[in-house]
Amino acid sequence: MRTWILALLWLPLVAVADPFDEPATASDQAAVNSAPAESEDDDWGDANTAFDSPGTAYNYEEQDPWEGFNRKIFGFNDTVDRYAIKPAAKGYRWLTPQWLDNTVTRFFQNLHDLTSGVNYVFQWKWGNAFDSFGRFSFNSTVGVAGLFDVASKLNIPKHSTSLDRTLGRWGVHTGPYLVLPILGPSSVRDTATLYPAAYMWPVTYIDDDLTRYGVAALYGIDLRADLLDLEKNIVGDRYTFIRNAYLQQRLQGQGGDAAFPERSDEIERNEGW
Repeated sequence: MRTWILALLWLPLVAVADPFDEPATASDQAAVNSAPAESEDDDWGDANTAFDSPGTAYNYEEQDPWEGFNRKIFGFNDTVDRYAIKPAAKGYRWLTPQWLDNTVTRFFQNLHDLTSGVNYVFQWKWGNAFDSFGRFSFNSTVGVAGLFDVASKLNIPKHSTSLDRTLGRWGVHTGPYLVLPILGPSSVRDTATLYPAAYMWPVTYIDDDLTRYGVAALYGIDLRADLLDLEKNIVGDRYTFIRNAYLQQRLQGQGGDAAFPERSDEIERNEGW
């Protein structure tokens, strides 16, 4: 019903998405470390990527104990993207002038400001919530439903968060890396938020089915089109690169918002006051 989630296949490469992560507990880490090693032979080429250079402090493979299963789902997703989603995105880009493409992107980013604001309230980060609601208010009114980014001209900072990150703030652990059919890179905790998060997305509340599906499809195609140029950055094994990019985002966050592994729970809970 919510076809907008098709776009999440390539979500880990989008700058506006910055899922929250926290240090794994001893039990979580033990479960990851006890996972059986994968065979060195696969169909995806060299596993070396830009994230695997010597001296890398974080071992991404430890967060992917289900790599065998994940690679199979990744292969399915890659086929769907290659023959359906990507051609549609290329057609959209070819037909849509750059100014209109940017306008559509701003419209959906404005909706994301609203959902971020709600989640910042749940996270008890009132400063970020105020900024997000302020951006949504100015862009929805003066900016004509978000078609123009008036808030940035008024120097209102943009923050981005999600329900997944909200759960992380209050101590729910992320769990292993997981690739979902069509939806792509995720985690156990992130997967658990898909259904409730859909009710925080304003498009869900459009009464007319045809209009709702149309807006949702436009969101997915616009997002995929914006990612076409980023694919040039993928080097080495595609699965490994995308997995590591996703996990790196969870560690680093966007704009310094996400917690790093060495940050304590006390610092984490006081952030944003």
